[in-house]
Amino acid sequence: MTIERQYSLPNCKLILQGLSDGSSSPNDKRPPLSLLMNAECHFVGHPQPLTGGRDFFESLVKQVSQYAQGFLSGISLPESTNGQKEIVQMQRIDENLHRLVVDYSNNTEPSTPNASTQQVDLNTVQLFDLVEAVDQFFADSRTLPELSLQLRPLSRSTLKAEKPLTERALPAAIGVSSIAVAAIALFFIPVPDVRRPEEPVPQSQSQTETLETPTASGSADPPISPTPLPETPEPSLESSLTSPPSINDPVEVERLQALLVEEINREWLAEPTFSEPLIYRVTVAADGAIVGYKAISNVSSTEEDQIPLSQLLYKPVGTRTSDEPLADYQVTFNPDGILDVKPWNKNSEN
Repeated sequence: MTIERQYSLPNCKLILQGLSDGSSSPNDKRPPLSLLMNAECHFVGHPQPLTGGRDFFESLVKQVSQYAQGFLSGISLPESTNGQKEIVQMQRIDENLHRLVVDYSNNTEPSTPNASTQQVDLNTVQLFDLVEAVDQFFADSRTLPELSLQLRPLSRSTLKAEKPLTERALPAAIGVSSIAVAAIALFFIPVPDVRRPEEPVPQSQSQTETLETPTASGSADPPISPTPLPETPEPSLESSLTSPPSINDPVEVERLQALLVEEINREWLAEPTFSEPLIYRVTVAADGAIVGYKAISNVSSTEEDQIPLSQLLYKPVGTRTSDEPLADYQVTFNPDGILDVKPWNKNSEN
């Protein structure tokens, strides 16, 4: 019997079809999928899916994961040195466009389509939905359990120096020599003679009384009452959320939205027990850090303990600059475990 597994995101769906190796019990409600026969990758807005067999799927998950690692780190990963061309290739077109190319010319699997190549242009949100679908597959121990992805941190040797070593070392050498010269010069400067300031001489009581004596006209100067200082209002959460400059670039807003979805989904592991959606206004900085959040719906402390916002909040709170640009999002935690994130609408609280 054919086994089918689906990993669905709003903009991407990954479908795997295969067979079990027969090692599971007949009463197993979810038998393991051990032999992959066909893999399909569907994207919203692209009617033709990407399809292939095991070689296609292994190349897809490897290339997509490595490309996402390089995209988030800003460092181009080195090319494979084994001389074998991957079936799937990822190319960056611009800041918000990524091209996924499938080359079937060297693939002889029976599920390979007739076309020699296929390509799909994805925006950043679609790319991260694909990355999330791949992550869901690797988290599923009942589907191709022997397939794993090995991602390692980049070593210093893989980083390409933009300047020769002598040019990069010259500013540091000049800086060290400047400090040494300044230290020698300061050694010969005499220590300044610091004098203690003289205490003011108090006025005598007679002088004070003379100043307070009424004038010859018989009228005394009216007493001067201190002017009360205006009270400084306490900064409210609303003002702290709206006072910094806003991030309005649509590409940047979309990128931060994708990062926020991935970050929350990675930490939201508890099974929800609440029956109504929990709606929050979440503020994100340009580097993707969550710097604030506020419940919009009625949320109890027990319900809030089931979501990871407090763990994801940037700490220590209040240590970031007050003028950095921020972006606000409406984050909805649904009782069925589905996360909904969209840009904040000013009318959402009304």
